[in-house]
Amino acid sequence: MSIAYRADIDGLRAIAILTVVAFHAFPEFFPGGFVGVDVFFVISGFLITSILQLEIQGGRWSLASFYARRILRIFPALILVLLACLIAGWHTLLAQEYMQLGKHLGLGASFLSNIGLWWESGYFDKASETKPLLHLWSLAIEEQFYIVWPILLWLILRGRINTSRSVLALAVVSLLLSMLWVLNDRTQAFYSPASRAWELLAGAWLALRPKYLVSVRTGVRGLAVVVLLSATVLLDEKVPFPGVVALLPVLATVLLIGVPAGSDWTGRLLGHPGMVALGKVSYPWYLWHWPLLSFVYIIESGQASVGLRFSLLLVSFLLAVMTYRLWELPLRKLPHRLVISILVMAMIILGFLGKNIYDRHGLERIRHKNLIQMDQVSGQDFLDFEKQGLITERKCEKPFKFPERDVCLQTDPAKPASAVVLGDSHAVHAFWGLSMAFDAQGLNLTVRGKGACVPVLPIKSADTVSECERHMESMLRDIAGDEKVRVVALVFRGRYLTEQSSPQDRQSFEEKLEGTLALLQLSGKQVLYFLPVVEPGFDPRLCMGALPLGRKPPFSCVIDKTADDAKSEAVRTSASRVLARWPFVRVVDPNTVLCRNGLCPILQDGHSIFKDENHLSHAGSVLLSESVNAAKR
Repeated sequence: MSIAYRADIDGLRAIAILTVVAFHAFPEFFPGGFVGVDVFFVISGFLITSILQLEIQGGRWSLASFYARRILRIFPALILVLLACLIAGWHTLLAQEYMQLGKHLGLGASFLSNIGLWWESGYFDKASETKPLLHLWSLAIEEQFYIVWPILLWLILRGRINTSRSVLALAVVSLLLSMLWVLNDRTQAFYSPASRAWELLAGAWLALRPKYLVSVRTGVRGLAVVVLLSATVLLDEKVPFPGVVALLPVLATVLLIGVPAGSDWTGRLLGHPGMVALGKVSYPWYLWHWPLLSFVYIIESGQASVGLRFSLLLVSFLLAVMTYRLWELPLRKLPHRLVISILVMAMIILGFLGKNIYDRHGLERIRHKNLIQMDQVSGQDFLDFEKQGLITERKCEKPFKFPERDVCLQTDPAKPASAVVLGDSHAVHAFWGLSMAFDAQGLNLTVRGKGACVPVLPIKSADTVSECERHMESMLRDIAGDEKVRVVALVFRGRYLTEQSSPQDRQSFEEKLEGTLALLQLSGKQVLYFLPVVEPGFDPRLCMGALPLGRKPPFSCVIDKTADDAKSEAVRTSASRVLARWPFVRVVDPNTVLCRNGLCPILQDGHSIFKDENHLSHAGSVLLSESVNAAKR
C-alpha cells in the first residue's frame, strides 16, 4: 500500500521551480523568487512524512529501505550534474576558482553544502554568482533533516504522546530560532538546518493531520497562489529572510496542499498536464539551471544578456528532461541493490575528487598554466627564473635558502661582494634590477636570506627564536662583520603585518627592525630600506593570455595603488616610526617607478612586471634600478 498520487502537488512543484529559476536568471524582475525553495521544503516534508507514517503504522518501516529510496531519488541526477561541473570547470576555471569548485563538490557529495557556505558568505552576495554548486545548500538541508526525522517520527508515533502537537511544537521552536537568528546573523538563519527545519515540519504536520483543512473554504487557495506569485516580485534580498517573512510561502503551500482543490481555477492550474510534466522534472531542472548560469557569469565576467540567460534556462530544461527520461527512469528499472551500490560508490569517488582538487589548490601545476594560451615571447615573463637561465646551478658558500633549493646570485662571481640584498623571496626577484643600479655605482651585489623570512634580528628577550630568525641573525652578523660589504638593501614582502595584527606583533616588528638598523649602521654599512611593492593578487598571465571560450579577465590589469597601500599599511606605519630615528637610512619606494597617478599597470612596454600573484618578473625587477637611483639620500 502506498499513498495516493496527487497531480496537483507536481503542479505545485512546477510553480516552485519556475519561481526559483526566474529569480536566478532574472533577479532584476523576480527578486523574491527564492521563496520557491520554501515551497519545495513544505512539499518534501509532507510527502516523506506521509510515506513514513503509512509504513510505520503498517509495521513495514525500515530505515535501510527509506535511505535506499532517497538514494535512488537523489543520487542519479546529482552525480550527473557534479560530474558535468567537474569537467566544465577543468576547461574553463582558473586555479582558485577550480579549487573552490573542488571544495563545493566535496561538500555537495557529502550533503554539507549549507554548512560550507554558511562559513563563506551570504546567499545574496555577489560572490555567490561565481559558485556553480551554490544551489546544493537546499538539498543538503533536506538530507540532514532526513537523517534525524525518520527515527524521531518513529519514536513519536510509537510513543503515547499527541503526534501532531509534538511536531507542531518542534516546528515552533525552529521558527523561533529562525526569527531570532535572522535579526543577528542572516547567513546562519538562511543555511542552518535548525532554522529551516520548521518549513519541512510544516509539511510533516499537514501529513499527520490531512483532514485538518478540509473544511476551509476553497477560495483561500486562490489567495495562496496570489501570495506565492506576489512574493516573487515584492520580496528581495533586503528583507530579513527566512524568519517571520518565510511564513508567507510556507502557509500558502500548506493551504494549497491541505485545502481540497475542487473544480476551482487553482485546481485546474496545478492539475494541468503541462504543469504536472514540469513538476516531474523540477528536481533535475533545479540541479542543471544554476551551474549553467554561474559558468556563463564567470566566462562573461558579469551578468549575461537577458536573451542568453533565457536560452540557458531552455537548455537546462532540455537537460532536465533528458536526465529524467534517459537516466533516472532507466536506472529505476535495474536491480536496486546493484544500482544503489554503484551510485554510492560514484558519490564517494566524486567527494574525494573534490577534496583532492581543493587540497591541491585547483590542480594548478597540471592544468592552470595550459589553460591560459600565450605566445612564446609573452610566456618568457612568466617562466621560473631558473628556466630563463637567470638562476644557475652554481654553488656558493653563502646561498639564499629556498625550501627546495639553494640560490647563488652575484653580479660578478669572481670578485668579493660589496653589496648585499637581504630578505625573503622578493629579495631574489629584486636582484637583477638592483644589480644594475649597484653595478653603475661600482658595487658587486649578491643576494642572501631565506624564503618567507623577514630580514630582521630576533628580540633577545624572546622565549623562543624561530628558524627564520636564527638564519637572519646569522646572515646579518656575518654581513656586519664583513668589511668588504659597504651597502645592504633590505627587501621583503609587505604583508607580514595586517590590520588584524596585534599591538604586540607590531611592537615586536619595530623592536626587531630597530636592532637590525642599529647593527648595520654601527658597523658602517649604508642601508637601503625598500618599501613594499604593489601586488596584483592574481595570476598576471590573465592580462596577456587568451582564456577559454573567449573569457574576459576576471580582474583589472591596473592596480589601484591606494587600495594596495592599505594592505601593507601596518608594515609601512611600523617601519616609518623606526626609520624616523635613523635619518641616514635611504628609503626606497619602488612604486614611484611602477605607478603613475595612483595607478600601477601590470603590463608595461609589452611586458608583465609581475611573474605571479606578488613577485616581480625580470622586466619588473629591471625597473627597480630606476627607483634606487631616484631615492633621496
